[in-house]
Amino acid sequence: MSSESTSGSETDETVDRSVGRRTLLGALAAAGLAGCPSDGGDNTATEGGEDGSADTSTPASTPTATPADGSDGTPEETETDSDTDTPSEPDPEVQRRIREHRTSELTVEVTDGSGSAVTDAEVEVAMREHEFAFGTAVNAGALINESSEGDNYREYIPELFNTAVIENQMKWAFWERDPDLADDAVNWLLDRGLDVRGHVCLWGREGVGAIPPDIQTAVEERDGETIRERTMQHIEDIITHYGDDITEWEVVNEAMHAYQFQLGYYGDDIDQEEPWTGEVVPWTSELLAEWYSKADEVREENDLDVGLGVNDFNQFAYDYTDGRYETQIDHINENATQLDVVGLQGHVGARQGEFNTNSDPDGRVDAATVAAEIDKWADHGASVKITEFDTYNGDDWEDDEERAEVLSNYLRGAFSHPGVDGFLMWGFWDGRHWESEAPLFYEDWEEKPAYDVWTGLVFDEWWTEESGAADDEGTFSTTGFKGEYEVTATVDGTEVTETVTLSDGGATVELSPDA
Repeated sequence: MSSESTSGSETDETVDRSVGRRTLLGALAAAGLAGCPSDGGDNTATEGGEDGSADTSTPASTPTATPADGSDGTPEETETDSDTDTPSEPDPEVQRRIREHRTSELTVEVTDGSGSAVTDAEVEVAMREHEFAFGTAVNAGALINESSEGDNYREYIPELFNTAVIENQMKWAFWERDPDLADDAVNWLLDRGLDVRGHVCLWGREGVGAIPPDIQTAVEERDGETIRERTMQHIEDIITHYGDDITEWEVVNEAMHAYQFQLGYYGDDIDQEEPWTGEVVPWTSELLAEWYSKADEVREENDLDVGLGVNDFNQFAYDYTDGRYETQIDHINENATQLDVVGLQGHVGARQGEFNTNSDPDGRVDAATVAAEIDKWADHGASVKITEFDTYNGDDWEDDEERAEVLSNYLRGAFSHPGVDGFLMWGFWDGRHWESEAPLFYEDWEEKPAYDVWTGLVFDEWWTEESGAADDEGTFSTTGFKGEYEVTATVDGTEVTETVTLSDGGATVELSPDA
């Protein structure tokens, strides 16, 4: 797929990745654009079902096909007591882990034209981009089709995020009907310096418009040959279409919960009431492994630097998913290919049941508990991503301040864990969110309390800007959050600037303003 400029109402020049988002946010607020209400109606094409309704594919509020005791043929999980009170102050241990795992030493050496150290040179270190992925799901129609509400949508996405995933338009049936809309959205995001995740090659959920009509017929008629042939071809088609423009693909979405393709292929070998007991268990089936083998073969044959991942829901508050999901991951690793990404959706509900149980569990937990839950998924040879975070469900939320604090806890917990490399919301604005309960903005674009949490952490507390004078050896050192920096040294009014990437092991850059 090409990276040509796309259609849409925005005509401004592409935002340069080298420009710091924190600086842009300040300029945005100064211009009075932050939180301005939409002045028009909804003229944006809606992504959704066959009838044009919004996609209501959701994490279940209660587990799908799960026995009361949570048994699934795997060892029983020990129930965990956790503090469901959200602390107002950051946990010192979580803060320590963030410093340990998310920062490195950046050293600037200032020399003259002959290579000798220059003392007292002025040095500025300015972060321009996080290494960690801070992202959101994006509605392709709202992004590309002209509307007044889309103006705000397009304004905020490159200001607040460095990573995006297309909410619906890459799902199989959507993509076959209108691949140009998906292409335009991907190109728009790439042109503004965002990384794009692929969601999704295959998703076997009925009733949400994601399954092509001929495949739905094949499922109903138990036409396994058509299902296998078409799914394998689609995996190849969509991965090769986008090539290296996509950083990673969820090959199969929600294999534990949505497996219509496999029902069509295996028929009665899958127990639809208790799928963990059937002759074929969907999330450890041979066909699932073959889909991942096919994706791996496609990227190898086309020399694509693309990761492959799994994605599912209910991993945090519920315990029935733990053994199943780990079994699925191990099955793919052993029988198909080594996974690159384990996706934990992170839809958080406020309920009254105990955390890490199966009866209406409350997802409101502290950052340390979030990190401890992630431990379950971080030892399978793959990175972990929070892929679809929101505070979407439950009648027990006190207010949006509490939701903001829960965002803080999950974000801090994830960022403190060395196995996690990204945190993505499943939409950020109520006007384009599957439950109209997005974290950051109300429908009129008024900022929610969680907006301050997100910007305060991502662009302030976890953002590095330092300045000072080189020491007697011409050296200036600081500890910075990992990412991309502009480093400037000034000697007698002459300055030189270089871009440097700070990652594991630190970085050293030599600057010679007089050279």
